Amino acid sequence: MANVQAAFGFRHIGFLSGGAPDYQQSPYSILSTNATKIFFGDPVIIDPTSGLLQQLAATTTQLVGVFVGCVFTPVGGLAVPQWSPYWPGAAASVATAYVIDAPNAVFLAAALNTAIVTANIGENITVNIGTGSQVGGGFSGATLDQAGLTTATPAPFKIVGLYNGIGNGSDPSTAYNWVRVAFNNQQFRSQTGIA
Repeated sequence: MANVQAAFGFRHIGFLSGGAPDYQQSPYSILSTNATKIFFGDPVIIDPTSGLLQQLAATTTQLVGVFVGCVFTPVGGLAVPQWSPYWPGAAASVATAYVIDAPNAVFLAAALNTAIVTANIGENITVNIGTGSQVGGGFSGATLDQAGLTTATPAPFKIVGLYNGIGNGSDPSTAYNWVRVAFNNQQFRSQTGIA
């Protein structure tokens, strides 16, 4: 059965073997004036100027992890912090983001176009950030960009396997298949600091 395009960002599905499954989400800060929405499942980085969290922009930038929600105080609203699965693009003060940053975390993500095949396991891959949706939970539109398959170090993710389920995403011979990835260029896996 041919796959159907379904971008859902990076969905945490487990850990590499040998790693303790802690399911921890680490807190980071988001600048209150950061107008770029960050969706559930978006790869995120530290802005070198402000030192605060933002959505991945350049795919050679070192990742912090994958965004899974935030607590913020709405602009012009009551001064009561609220939980959101996505960053809305403005807040009354610095917000607290929650990020999966465990260096051995494994994620499921969809291919952007052409199928990613078994021969690509072990290669590094870049990300197409896509457009997330505020409707239905604020899910990311990020996908794996098979045009960015590489053996070079700076790519943010490494392919560790293909989706072995049934239904959509399970056909590795057609476009939009789903792939298991782990961090490659990430703050706790890299030997270089965030610049």
